[in-house]
Amino acid sequence: MTDDSVPFPRVLILCIAVTGGVMAAIAAQLALAHVGLDLAAVWRNMLGARTGQMRSAFAWWAIALVSFGSGLLIASVTKLMATAQSDLAALRWIGGAVLVVGLALVGHEAAVPSPLGPGANAVLGIASLTVAGILSLLGAYFVTRR
Repeated sequence: MTDDSVPFPRVLILCIAVTGGVMAAIAAQLALAHVGLDLAAVWRNMLGARTGQMRSAFAWWAIALVSFGSGLLIASVTKLMATAQSDLAALRWIGGAVLVVGLALVGHEAAVPSPLGPGANAVLGIASLTVAGILSLLGAYFVTRR
């Protein structure tokens, strides 16, 4: 049995929001790479044309915006779901099914090979995930602050 008078822990809401924000940033990164906006164009054409650098800057800003917005949205939804625990059971199941289908679609897009070397790809992935984690934590903080 659960006690409805105990509030949902703030740290748990932050963890859920950061995890969801990072997953949304990964999905955005894969979608942008599929469209042709990759994150590594800054280093490939350092002395060349500036269009690649602008496209890369747009991709970085898009990932930052997606991670911040998704952290904010996920923390809001988690906080809402925690207050009405028994009323929204069907909505939770539908949300879980949508999440699984979305992750399956993103998984199929991840199979596209990267034009970078493995070391550069790893550094770029770690940098983008760090930015996404920090920004989704910031978005979730705005929801959970007291």
